[in-house]
Amino acid sequence: MRRLLVLVMLGLLMGVAQIAAAQDSPLTIQSQTLTPEVDVYGVPVLNVRGTLLNAGVVAFTDVTLTATGYNAAGEAVAEGFGYLVNACHAALPYEFVLEPDVSQFYSIPLELYEEGVTVDRVEVNATGTQTIPALTPDAAPLPEGITAVATGEIVNVEWIDAENLRFAGGCYRDLFTAQSWREYNLLAAQTTPIEHPQAARVTDALRAQLGLTEPIYFQHSALSYDPTGGRRLVYQTELSTVVTAEADGAFKRIVFEKLSSYSLEGLQWLREGRFLAYYYGSTGDPVSYFTASVDGQTLSESVPKSLPSLIVPGASPDGERLVIAQEEAGITGYYLKRAAYPGTELLFEHPAPGNNWPGPAWVVTADGADWLYAALPADDGSARLACYNSATQTLTDLAPLPLNLTSEERARWWLSPDDRFLALAANGLNGGLWLLDLMALGGCAD
Repeated sequence: MRRLLVLVMLGLLMGVAQIAAAQDSPLTIQSQTLTPEVDVYGVPVLNVRGTLLNAGVVAFTDVTLTATGYNAAGEAVAEGFGYLVNACHAALPYEFVLEPDVSQFYSIPLELYEEGVTVDRVEVNATGTQTIPALTPDAAPLPEGITAVATGEIVNVEWIDAENLRFAGGCYRDLFTAQSWREYNLLAAQTTPIEHPQAARVTDALRAQLGLTEPIYFQHSALSYDPTGGRRLVYQTELSTVVTAEADGAFKRIVFEKLSSYSLEGLQWLREGRFLAYYYGSTGDPVSYFTASVDGQTLSESVPKSLPSLIVPGASPDGERLVIAQEEAGITGYYLKRAAYPGTELLFEHPAPGNNWPGPAWVVTADGADWLYAALPADDGSARLACYNSATQTLTDLAPLPLNLTSEERARWWLSPDDRFLALAANGLNGGLWLLDLMALGGCAD
């Protein structure tokens, strides 16, 4: 029925190749913000950002946007040409298809006609080439034990307790204060928009205490509060020195200094204030890392001394052991490493995914066994959930994972406090949040 309706609409609109986002157009400016920024060359620029909604029944490709800025007297003082982007403002390809009833981010850099003028308001128009929405096969039903919670670019998750979590949409490079947070109750299966509980603590006074008053250093800081109470925080300075501090910025303790030659890509909180920090340049690069505590105690070798990993490492709950992927003596696989010492032990042989896949999630059972949940690539490139049991030294395939990542997209996951669930999040055009019930999926038992 949908395909028939699309064909009818295309017949009615035949010969009209471009449609502007006017009042009667399906391409509708859903939101619009004028944002002062600094470009990659350090030059101040004005950007118009927002979301564009396709409110019609016809899909569009080759979507472009134009903007005109006006001063208070109604005179045109700026103009710009823009495009659809992802949550991190990276341009999407022109062949990207904006399907009916779908919205997407856009970005339009403005060029002022002359210096010193003030832009009072902006008018944005969008054009696109009509196309029939792609007929994609219905998505395979999720296995029993995997529940879809949200769609969109989900980049952060914090477990509140075994029955509640909060998750964030937006760009993974943004601080948690700039991301859009929601809370989810597992029993009621209900989602509620929220402000992050630590956001109110990030004041001008705190930024001054941490030496992060400059916006560029603040954005670079990767500031994060321990989600298991928020007693202390972790951040990096302008020289990429990693520091922990009390929630108000007092009692700072240096963890590792001057890591400016490394790019911090993520910080994974473990248990009892322990955390894993990992570094790489781009997808495909080897991963460097360290583990430490929020009190400033180092638990591993330093970043320069860390044995490079093909994946984001998995860390034990206490941060004292790691699982990395590497090729050693011609064998590519997953290796156990004591965090503070050199040397590895092969756990199982398997091709490794890229560093944009989730690293192994580590469960220590009541009888002391280690269960390692891993996202592993299948022969066809799809993602599978598997579990390695250290007691039996067996690797068990459990289920397909709902991941469809390009090289520029990433997925991460977080264990619930009772080790029952994994919250799997992904960004990109196929992003979302899913709950993996590890008990329902078979777990890692003998």
